Amino acid sequence: MAMARFRVLAVAALAGSIFSLPTTANAQQTTFHLDRLEVPGGPDDGLVLFRPVTNERAIIFGQLAIGYSLNPLHTSTITSDRGTLLRSPSGVVQHQLTTYGTFGFQLADRLTAAVTLPITPWQSGHSPDYGATGITGSAATTAVDTSGPSISDARIDFRYVAWRTADRKGAIGLQLSLFAPSGGGSRSNFGGDGAFAALPMITGEYTLKFITFVANTGVHFRPYNAINDPFHNAGVGVGNEWRWAVGAFIPLKNGKHRIGGTVFGQTGIDSSPIIGDTFFTGRNTPVEWNAEWRMKLGGLERWWIGAGGGSRIAKGYGAPDLRVLVLAGTYLPITDSDAISPDPRRATKLDRDSMRDTDHDGIPDEIDPCPTDPEDHQEPDPNDGCPKLPDRDGDGVPDKYDHCPDEPGPGTADGCPKKNVDTDQDGIVDAQDACPREPGQPNPDPKKHGCPQFIKLEGSQVRILQQVHFQTGSAVILADSFPMLQEIVNLLKANPSIKKMMIEGHTDSDGGDAYNLGLSTARAASVKSWLVQHGIEAKRLDSTGYGERKPIADNNTVPGRAANRRVEFKITEEDNPPK
Repeated sequence: MAMARFRVLAVAALAGSIFSLPTTANAQQTTFHLDRLEVPGGPDDGLVLFRPVTNERAIIFGQLAIGYSLNPLHTSTITSDRGTLLRSPSGVVQHQLTTYGTFGFQLADRLTAAVTLPITPWQSGHSPDYGATGITGSAATTAVDTSGPSISDARIDFRYVAWRTADRKGAIGLQLSLFAPSGGGSRSNFGGDGAFAALPMITGEYTLKFITFVANTGVHFRPYNAINDPFHNAGVGVGNEWRWAVGAFIPLKNGKHRIGGTVFGQTGIDSSPIIGDTFFTGRNTPVEWNAEWRMKLGGLERWWIGAGGGSRIAKGYGAPDLRVLVLAGTYLPITDSDAISPDPRRATKLDRDSMRDTDHDGIPDEIDPCPTDPEDHQEPDPNDGCPKLPDRDGDGVPDKYDHCPDEPGPGTADGCPKKNVDTDQDGIVDAQDACPREPGQPNPDPKKHGCPQFIKLEGSQVRILQQVHFQTGSAVILADSFPMLQEIVNLLKANPSIKKMMIEGHTDSDGGDAYNLGLSTARAASVKSWLVQHGIEAKRLDSTGYGERKPIADNNTVPGRAANRRVEFKITEEDNPPK
């Protein structure tokens, strides 16, 4: 409840800030923020597209992108005077190199907050030559600086996944980006807008088979700015704008690589004496296309690199003849998910205990059945830890240590047989039970007598002989899996020493990486919920999803993909596990 109230207050405060934004430019502002690319910066975002996707764990992330634009501002975009065009180079800003640094975090599998600061260390170009006299002379125009460096307006993003499907194939996000005039001295060379601005936006995506479609749309509330000859309506002015972007992504090689394409653009939605008409005018309607590639790196795939490029479709301001971009980023969980290391002093004591050898026969007491009698290294077993001592019942435990010297008790520490002991409480005593820890049914085959039908306990893993079946693309468990899951319940009830069991969900490589991760997580959680509903304490169970990250077979074959769509059960904490 406290987190919910915090989110409501935060959103209300940020939304209110929109109405407090100034609607006129600073008196010293002579240009505006030229670059039309807003690099998102999140671990799953595109080069252009913001995606309503978050990591299930709380994380911090960072990304650095470097972009180059060729002719982002043509002379013909800001003046139509034929003489000026003949006298001037084709580009006012001809080359622009910009870095985009992003730092942020994600919380509660819903919220993303980040800050991005674009910096242009180098740009070059030429101001138009308007002639020396007349009303088109330099006195009637706005002076601009076409050289760098410059610092653009910092963008502060608040993003929230408002809705998503249970299988995480579809999602809708709400976003508010605030722009702070961090450019300072860059107001005359296209570094920033010179005042606060805001961009509320809606983001959405849906994965169809293996293609993820994404769309962004919003209104950018900007201060009014104009450059060049306002007396002849021969300049370019900016104000409030409608922005949009659509694209798609395709995963490759089990999601390690991703390719995608985007078309994005904007148009002005204002008209005033300061900026003129901007609604779908050529100079105020830049449109670009972009193709991109991204690759995950590292054993845990917490690093990524990417590259992309594109060019203008419509020659509005800021749409370059060529745009290229490269980036690299990483993320880290905020909370440590690794096992806690034991106290070093206790660990040292345990190591000493495990290495104690009272009879000095080279076999530690921990595994020596005769810890005070040195091994004689004679047949029948020269390394059993015991000298050749009398053993009347032939169970391998010398009479000196055998509490039942006349009753064979093979495999027991005291040498006594287990009489009438039924560890798994299935009605079959351990002496006759082929699976003494796993509740099962009678079977004429001695190797299967007392064993469950669908599961098998193998060390710290419960191997299931029949997979958990779900509805296609869903976390809903099919009824034919209930008997197998009931055997898991029986196993846990019969073995209270099992303190923790991890339920892991896995998928094949079909579908998007984020979709597969979400689906596997939802399916593992659904199995956990079923076990809890049937009598297992929730604190004894954990669940997680790995998506397609841990295949056990070839995803390029039908049987391989079927094998990779699985749920695994692993014992992660147990009191005195059997050796």
